[in-house]
Amino acid sequence: MDIIDISFKENDTTPDRLLKATQALIAVYGYDATTTRMIANLAQVNLSAINFHFGNKENLVKEAVQRAADRLEKRYSALACEIRRFLKQQPVDKEQAWMYLDRFLTDRIRSAFDYKSSWINIGLADHESGLPESSKGIMAKTAVRTSEQVLAELIMALGTKQDPFQAALIARAIMAAIMSYSEKPLMNQYMQEFMGVDLSDPEKVEDVLHRYFMESIEAAVGTAQV
Repeated sequence: MDIIDISFKENDTTPDRLLKATQALIAVYGYDATTTRMIANLAQVNLSAINFHFGNKENLVKEAVQRAADRLEKRYSALACEIRRFLKQQPVDKEQAWMYLDRFLTDRIRSAFDYKSSWINIGLADHESGLPESSKGIMAKTAVRTSEQVLAELIMALGTKQDPFQAALIARAIMAAIMSYSEKPLMNQYMQEFMGVDLSDPEKVEDVLHRYFMESIEAAVGTAQV
């Protein structure tokens, strides 16, 4: 098994350790390849602790995924709520809407590039299709509610016409590109070969992604930034 870099706090209980270990292992190996023994070993607890605290592997995984989703929602909910409150004001101030869009994309891109804080969330999302039915959709619903839908609402507010499908389509494409960036070598190839981007400079890569997302939205909604 590869070395997985997770840390435990002194006050972490046995269930806490099992949940953290489960999140990390599922994020790296997926559900089927992760055994209860692997989880117990990484958590440094007895194998019997899994059944004692959670009943079985499926229950443990569901709780682990739900906890990760709750953490993700807490991380994103403040800005999401602020944007939605702003969008309720009619008519929408387009200049401020562009400022919120800039802030939103910056926040999501930086979060995705912060490997230490994002690798478990990204890994769980990547392996979600292989999870038991009881755990499927938990991460996706949270990501949609706190990111994709908010972005779509902003895009629609910026457009000259109300086109929910177009807004949702653009939002889905952008959020998928951000979340799966590290798994898309073609994007790196194009940035390096055709744009001369130094891939060893994360800040430069973030800036390029941010600029192209902003320009793509501007072109799609048919209105220039103020």
